[in-house]
Amino acid sequence: MVQFTGMINVSAVQIPYDKLLARLGFLKAKTQMDEKTERLIKENLNLVQKLIKPKAVIAFDNITVNGGIAAFENGFEIKSADMAKLLDGCFKAYGIAVTIGDAAEKRRDDYISKKETFNALIFDAAGSVAAEETIASAYKQIEDFEKTNENSLTKRFSPGYGDWALEAQGGLLNWLGAAQIGIALTESFLMKPEKSVSAVIGVKTANNK
Repeated sequence: MVQFTGMINVSAVQIPYDKLLARLGFLKAKTQMDEKTERLIKENLNLVQKLIKPKAVIAFDNITVNGGIAAFENGFEIKSADMAKLLDGCFKAYGIAVTIGDAAEKRRDDYISKKETFNALIFDAAGSVAAEETIASAYKQIEDFEKTNENSLTKRFSPGYGDWALEAQGGLLNWLGAAQIGIALTESFLMKPEKSVSAVIGVKTANNK
């Protein structure tokens, strides 16, 4: 039985300028940037910030780990030696899916069609940073809650990493009810909107860190 499923508030997510620069390949201490380039980056960043609509959905359940399989009480299973290793010693696990919506993605594609390559590159990088900031915000809220019970979290792990097959994405998103925040899957198991992230995080007690 799933103990909890629902949404958490990530609407206040901001896109850090320094992280956008790093994503674009500008090294803060080593890269000289002219005023025109800096202005263009900041203008696009401000526009992306207005277009994103960050949303997150989470669920958690008690788990058991045995023989390379993490089994959830509701029947959901993760068949992955890497995930079994990560979740070893955990008594429950969270699933998270986040998205920033598709407005920034559509504007990026419009820039591409107009051959405004640098604007498209900024939009794409800013969207990626926004999605990462969104799932980081969700992780932090879960971490703060679990700390009140003196529990700790593992790092997050996503379908398609290590030996956890990308095809498992469908089962994870179904468990989370990710459709309620507008996330769907393509035939190749990629998420739409494109700037979406999913992951599973294990929870350990204070005595099992």
